[in-house]
Amino acid sequence: MSRLALALLALLAASNLIAGLVGGLARLGVFTHPLALALLPHHGALMMAGFFGSVIALERAVALQRGLWVPVSAALAGWLLVLLPTQTALTGLTWAASAAGLALLYAWAAHHRKVSLPLAVEASATLALLVGTTGWAAGEDAAARLGWSAFILLTVAGERRELTALANLPPWSRRTFVLLWLAVLLSVALVRPAPDLALPLWWAAALGLAAWLARFDIGLRAWRAPGWPRHTARCLMVGLAWLAVAAALGLAGRAAAWHVLWLGFVWAMVFAHAPIMLTALARLRPAYTPWAMAPVALMSLGVALRTAATLAGWPNLLAAAASAQALALVAFALVMVRAVRGR
Repeated sequence: MSRLALALLALLAASNLIAGLVGGLARLGVFTHPLALALLPHHGALMMAGFFGSVIALERAVALQRGLWVPVSAALAGWLLVLLPTQTALTGLTWAASAAGLALLYAWAAHHRKVSLPLAVEASATLALLVGTTGWAAGEDAAARLGWSAFILLTVAGERRELTALANLPPWSRRTFVLLWLAVLLSVALVRPAPDLALPLWWAAALGLAAWLARFDIGLRAWRAPGWPRHTARCLMVGLAWLAVAAALGLAGRAAAWHVLWLGFVWAMVFAHAPIMLTALARLRPAYTPWAMAPVALMSLGVALRTAATLAGWPNLLAAAASAQALALVAFALVMVRAVRGR
């Protein structure tokens, strides 16, 4: 794929992120323009199915050199939702087709390359994506939240597990990882028929995966190394800490757990892997800069403020927290652009 085509696809995916971000800021009163308010009900869908669905599919399509329609359809579905906000059924169908296409890409990789546990974990994430997308289209908030969250968590867990393939893991740790993976899948399967059982199981499995990765992820060993390996290790530490906090809040029945998961854990993982993805996808090698950790700290500050405001009932802090989180995303994008241009 040419750099131009990749750039256009990345911009298309990023447009979903921007639309979702605007809708999220409107939800907390930062934006009051009618266009922003129109995006408010769909900001989660645009972020999870539109942005992350297309970006993760793009990484697979580029790696396998096929299936470009999968990320394209995921990103275009977001635009369909923006332009026709009442056509949720059509958007949901397009996102479901993209999720099925992503599953086919993993199946192709298993057939033509190698079947492995990490590949199976990542492939199973597409089932969670499908549950989340169909749940959203049907107005089932619990299924949408858990399905989309499991899609991200299983994708990250599969990728991180792949990096430990050469490590000498004790047998019990391998079995534990499989059990935690199956627990996540079971929670996704139960979310519609038995949400009261699914949610505690989900949060317990998320806490278990946070502990497992904190103990065995070899990327964490580079936290004192120079350059981007140190950046990645520190972002992983931050993300796993937020994952543990989210799980603890979820097990305590606090709704704040979801945004801690999405904004704390998920974005720390994005910040951790962005330099790697720029190299793998676009063949760009950003020059290391310690300023890359500043947006991570700002995002964490925003997550902490938002969590405190939600738990303590301080609504006036929510807009400030959301603004800090949005600024963190913009700042990280600028840092990456500067790092690439500085190479």
